[in-house]
Amino acid sequence: MRNILVVTLSNLGDVIMTTPVIMALAARFPEARLTVVVGYKACAVLEKSPDIDRVVSYDKRMDRRSKWRFVQALKQDGVYDCIVDLRNSPLPWLLPCRKRSPLWRRFRRINMRERHLEILDMMGLGMVNPPPFQFFDPTDERAALAKIHARGISAQRGWIVIAPGAASAKKRWPVADFQAVIRRLVEQTAKPVLLVGADNERPTAEAVAQGMPDHVVSLCGETVLAETAALLSRAALVLANDSAVMHLAFELGVPTVGVFGPTDHDKYGHGGANFRIAREDAAACSCDSASRPYGERDCFHGLGPDKVFQLCVELLRTERGGTGTA
Repeated sequence: MRNILVVTLSNLGDVIMTTPVIMALAARFPEARLTVVVGYKACAVLEKSPDIDRVVSYDKRMDRRSKWRFVQALKQDGVYDCIVDLRNSPLPWLLPCRKRSPLWRRFRRINMRERHLEILDMMGLGMVNPPPFQFFDPTDERAALAKIHARGISAQRGWIVIAPGAASAKKRWPVADFQAVIRRLVEQTAKPVLLVGADNERPTAEAVAQGMPDHVVSLCGETVLAETAALLSRAALVLANDSAVMHLAFELGVPTVGVFGPTDHDKYGHGGANFRIAREDAAACSCDSASRPYGERDCFHGLGPDKVFQLCVELLRTERGGTGTA
């Protein structure tokens, strides 16, 4: 194959979970021209990858004429040998193509990351363990280190990263619980703690940082995504809500605790020795949230700092070469 188009998603976290598909295709067809269509809000996820030849941003709010021009621009690439559509949109059927992902799909898996890879299996293009995606380059790494050094953190690596924000307010674990875990981590490890997230999550991060020791630093809104990825790659541990930072840390292979309450941990969580899902039993909670669809839930079902702290300690022991439980 010489000309491949991947139609991916719109939100940061969702796009991060599609990067294994991109890398599977890049590894299998290294000589192919690889074009990726992505929602305009998530272009930053893909912009550092040397394996992508062209990133095309898409805004689903475009009017009909703009959409027509968008399709015509993609047609200028000629006939695509393969179009992998992770949105299940009409786009592949509007473009000249020799092989398309199926419109009707029966998935064997629940997890969204695994489902994206399963689409390649349906097309006979699957790959076990695709190579890692490149989210940042050395320039981003230097810029990120300069920012934390300017804030008084002299370490080069081994810090703890906390992401207390999330796109939806109901996915944010309470500030007081994050604070309780951070205090215990600082007491036990003496590691610097970096708070990260988007600019609109800055108030949450500042609330978490209130009253914390000097080596708990908020960088929320001060780093672009590639710089955040560089900081995550050098972390000893990441603690995050179900968010883009959580997915990014997992793809970077960093020990990560993902905090889940209202969202489906089977669908959006991860597995493996370096990932822990922090959740409580919804049936033990007095609210009726568990009986509602996931999109309407708003409760962490009594998930407290003790359980989350213990999961963090497990991963820190593993990071030090101990016997953390998988």
